Amino acid sequence: MRRQCLFLTLSSLGLLGLGACGSLDNEPFRAGTVRGRLTEFDPAVALVSVVGAPGVRSGVDAQGRFTLEDVPAGPAELFILATADKAERVTLTVQGGQSVDVPDVSPRAAGTFFVKLHVRGSRKVTDAKASVDGTPIEASGFDDKDPARLGPLPEGCYGVSISAPGFSSTSAQDCVDEGKQTVLNVELVPEGSSGEERCALAGCGGGDSHSALDGRGVKRPEDSH
Repeated sequence: MRRQCLFLTLSSLGLLGLGACGSLDNEPFRAGTVRGRLTEFDPAVALVSVVGAPGVRSGVDAQGRFTLEDVPAGPAELFILATADKAERVTLTVQGGQSVDVPDVSPRAAGTFFVKLHVRGSRKVTDAKASVDGTPIEASGFDDKDPARLGPLPEGCYGVSISAPGFSSTSAQDCVDEGKQTVLNVELVPEGSSGEERCALAGCGGGDSHSALDGRGVKRPEDSH
């Protein structure tokens, strides 16, 4: 009887041990910490976030230092707003459970998107919203008579999502250069439009139309910068 009890006890301990190993918490190794400093900044504007994870963000202290917690492990890119007209993007690799010190960041002249909405016919656009994908940059409350400015943006290429009541959500892609403005002409299509109606409103195929059937806005060359 004693041998049986001893066997059961050891087996139980073994199962407990396996359970503990199987439930090992790996969460701390899935993210890391990023620290750095901006050489130039406006405390009212300065913000550091992660491209693709805008919720991971940090302000700066009086010396321009920032600390980002819970940055997903792996390749990452920092989206840095320094002043109203200066910004930067910094690539790095984050090791899970470790801290990364970024060399001092000197922000450069930022670019902007100038979003112009278009709709054919008598429909009016109101209370439109636009956001730069993967970043904290957004604008709201504009219409087809009042374009929206999206920025400041570090030099690079971005996707922009646009929506307005009564119209299908759409998107556009383009790039901004240092200190320059990129115009995005976006054609909005009323919700519920059939394929033929969408073609009639937004155009299908070639030509100089600036909105494709799939709803992706395209910047016309003559409106660049």
